[in-house]
This record gives sequence, structure tokens and C-alpha cells, in this order.
Amino acid sequence: MNKVLKGLDKFIIGSLLFMMFSSAISIGGSSIGMGFAFLAWIIKMMIKKIKSEEISFVAVPFSNAIWLLFAAILISFIGTYNFQQSLEGLEDYLIVILLFYTVVNNVKDLETVKKMFGFGVLSIILSSLYGVFYQYLYQGISRIDSTFMALDFGALLLMYSIFVMTYLFFAENSLKFKYLSASALILLLVTLILNKSRGAWLGFAGGSFMTFWLYKKKLIPIFLIALIVIVLLAPAAIQDRIISITDLKNNKSNTTRLGLWKSALIIFKDNPVNGVGINNFRPAYKSGYEQEGVPPFSHAHNSYLNFLSETGILGFSALIYLFFDILKYLYLAYKKIEDKFSKLFILSVFSSFVGAFVIQGMTESNFSKSVVGRTLWFLIALAVIIVQINEQKAELSN
Repeated sequence: MNKVLKGLDKFIIGSLLFMMFSSAISIGGSSIGMGFAFLAWIIKMMIKKIKSEEISFVAVPFSNAIWLLFAAILISFIGTYNFQQSLEGLEDYLIVILLFYTVVNNVKDLETVKKMFGFGVLSIILSSLYGVFYQYLYQGISRIDSTFMALDFGALLLMYSIFVMTYLFFAENSLKFKYLSASALILLLVTLILNKSRGAWLGFAGGSFMTFWLYKKKLIPIFLIALIVIVLLAPAAIQDRIISITDLKNNKSNTTRLGLWKSALIIFKDNPVNGVGINNFRPAYKSGYEQEGVPPFSHAHNSYLNFLSETGILGFSALIYLFFDILKYLYLAYKKIEDKFSKLFILSVFSSFVGAFVIQGMTESNFSKSVVGRTLWFLIALAVIIVQINEQKAELSN
């Protein structure tokens, strides 16, 4: 039985490594890796139960916030517009949460964390190479999205760009590592620019600003100057795309979002307590909340307004509480931990969370979206593991 348990442990880690390698390449591969890891974890716990061994779970400080949001989502089922749609929305949320707990309870050492993170970076590099060289240069596609939707790919790029930038500027590594990191960062930023997701651009700028603010404020002017130079040197099409961010009258993407946001607020006004049901924005929109010239979408293109309309004030409040609890946990851990790799990793997760969920989430409903949600929740789980490892080391040294 012990050999079986050890085999399951290796299988779980291998499946999670495969998932991270697939994270920016294939949603199918990501699903396979995640599914196998979770199934093996369940089998492992069943065997332990049969052997009458203790089954323990890692304590996560923000678990209450996670399950509070889960409860608010369940309450949104009361009076839902479409029960099947709500079940699918619940499934999306459960998948990322089960992934989070699978990772937290099965990854035990820093070397495995580094390996998983490395596989994720390799994944986004390969996906970016495909996007730039095949889609943009060979096929002539003007807005590259690799194998995903453009907005989702943009979120992945902004997150990994923040990680690579942080370790390039602040980690104490060899010159060879710095050259490789600089090359990777240039590739990711070029891909991010050609991806043309304005929310991802804003998310990267905001997340990067947060990184410099927390780690080395004196570099902020240099960062801002670099952003200005990039904008000035960018092709006219990119500059026009940047300028369009403030065009609230003529830009079709902007006017569509404004229409969806208006509908979301009206839906909330009519269903203030528990909303119209998780994942039910589209049927609600089509039931009398349409805006002229704005087609129905599956979401409100805004995580906050989407939760407000679908889960009411209960779900919205729970979401804000969860965001606050996670960011507080990461910030306190960042301030406390001294190990350089750990400190920079936690900082990068904090800034990626701000960039993807807090900032890009204002223009896109990406909280539990398959590729974005899975990747960021996986990284949050790795950050929790890093904190646990450093706390254990501190206890042993005292």
C-alpha cells in the first residue's frame, strides 16, 4: 500500500506538471492534467481511509472567504433564470477551487514549486513563439491569440510577463540567466503588444507599477519612461488601439461594454439580493434588459458587475471580501519572508492578481474563466505552499 501511495504522489505531481506545461498551450491538455491529479488525490485519500490513516489538509487562511463566495453562488440558484446555466457556472467555480486545494495539499517542497513554475514559463514562451512567428509573421494575423481567445491569452501574457520581469530585475542570478530572462521578457511583451488586448495592457501596467512600488519605488520613473517610449515607438495601429481606450462614443468595443454594464446595473437593481443566478447574464439580458445596438453576451465584460447582476449584493460582497483576503495574505507574507526566490514569487503573484483579476477584471469577466482562472489559482496555490515552507523553516530555526 505504501508503494501505491508513493506512486500516486508521483502521478499527482506529474499530472500537475503536465497541466502547467499545457497552461498556455492547450486547454484540453490543462484539463487532462488537472483531472488526473484530482482523481489520483481522491484515490489516495480513499486508500488512507481504508488503512485508517489520518487524512490531513493544509490550512489556508482565506478558506473561509472561498467558501463564503461558494455559499453566495449557491444562494443565487434561488429563483435563477436557467437552472442548467447556473449548474455550469457553479462547475466553473468549483473547478478552480478544487484545483487550488489539489495543488496546496500535494506539493510539498520548493524544488517542485520551481519546476512547476518553470513549466508554466516554458508554456507561455512556446505559445508566444507560435503566436508571433506563425500567426503574425507567417499567416499575417493582425491580432494574435495563440490557441485561445485573444482576451484570455492577453491575461496569461500579462501575468507571466510580470513574473519574468520581476525575476530579471530583482533576482540574483547568473549573467546567462539574465540574458535568457531578458530575451523571454522581450518576446512576451512583443506578443502582448500584438495581442492587442487593452485590458491586458492596463493590467500589465498596473501590476508592474505595483511590483515596483512594493519592491523598489525609485525605479517607478524609469518604468513610466519606458512605457512612454514603447508607446511612442509603437506602430500607428497600436497607438490608435491605445488611444481608443478613452473613446467612449465611437469605439464599438467600448460602447458595447458600456451597454452591457448599464444592463448589469439595471439587472442588479431589479434583483438586488441574490441576482438572477450564476452564469445567467445572457438569458437575463435577453429577457428585457437589452441595450440598443448591443448584442447579448454570456457575461457583462466586467467581473464585478457580472457578479453583482448574477449573484446580487451577497455574491458581490463575497467576491470583494475574497479579493481583499487573498491580497492581504500575499502582502503580509511578502513583507515577512526573507528568502529571495520566495519573496519575489509572492510579489509576482500579488501583482499578477492585481493585474489580471482586479484591473483586467474591470473590462472582462475572467475570475473563473478556464485558462485565466486555472493559471492564476494554480500560482496562488504555489504561493501558499511557499509561505508554508518558509514558516516551517522559521519554526525549526527558533
